[in-house]
Amino acid sequence: MPLSVSFRSSSRSDLAPPGPAWAGSLMGTSIFATLAHVHGVPFVPWALLAVAVGALCFIVVGWLIRRNPGWGSHLMAPWGMFAMGVMAAGSAATAVTGAVGWQVASWWVGAPLAFVVCLNQLRGFPGAPTFQWGLALVAPMVAATSAGQLAAAGGVLGGSLAGLYRWVGIVAFCLALFSALPIFGRCYLEAFRGRLDIPATLAGTAWIPLGVVGQSTAAAQVLFGGAFAVVYGFLMLAAGIAPMLFALRRFVPAVLGWAGYSPGWWGSTFPVGTLCLGTHLLSVSAGLAWLDAVSVGFLALLAVHWSVCVARFGWWALAE
Repeated sequence: MPLSVSFRSSSRSDLAPPGPAWAGSLMGTSIFATLAHVHGVPFVPWALLAVAVGALCFIVVGWLIRRNPGWGSHLMAPWGMFAMGVMAAGSAATAVTGAVGWQVASWWVGAPLAFVVCLNQLRGFPGAPTFQWGLALVAPMVAATSAGQLAAAGGVLGGSLAGLYRWVGIVAFCLALFSALPIFGRCYLEAFRGRLDIPATLAGTAWIPLGVVGQSTAAAQVLFGGAFAVVYGFLMLAAGIAPMLFALRRFVPAVLGWAGYSPGWWGSTFPVGTLCLGTHLLSVSAGLAWLDAVSVGFLALLAVHWSVCVARFGWWALAE
């Protein structure tokens, strides 16, 4: 089934079956659990982690039964989301439980998949420009962040592995940054020309480019540190202001109009989570407490987006 059908229709019979096309819910819920824990929210991280585990099982079992989408698809977005979702779920489990093994296991599954889907997507981009083109390209950046965190846990994992994680993370960082930015730049150029089609059901996908902003800011802090990471983080966050205003302009009217349901709604969650994570880690690197307050603000926005997506899903499920 083409991804365009999977994302655009709000009819139960036409929406994508359980599988990677729904991994946006896994991504958003997992990073929400991690950040709620980071900012000291009680009870919520455990509840969100349970929901994320349920979403992961739903996706994996659904794909094993239906095998949709196939691996030969020209648009690798669902598989990119799945790779990021697996790593996000592992990071959440480690953050909430304190057991680093969850993040290690998820990285060894998600990171190789992220590299494969990114390189496969770079072979070509089907159809008209869409922010969904970038989902597979951003996936290595999630692997880069997780690799940096695992490298920092070298005392637990062993020195040789810590070095491996760091260098793989740097390669993943560069691959994602230099492949995703030109693609998103082309999409914004098409938007400026009035030729970027974002239906209301897909308004959440307008947030996708913010994922590379927040995630690369986070990755820079854990992989590089020092002045470079701080300067890079501030430059990327500043560059993300206009894309954020663009996303708000597209997403808010869709929410107020209660647009038809599709997995595209969940595109509004994970990118906001990466902004929250990036500003938090940057606040630590730069020693600026006010920046962590900004991170809390992004956490509040993530909570709103996640709640809206859950409510819209519930409304759709009851209506069908």
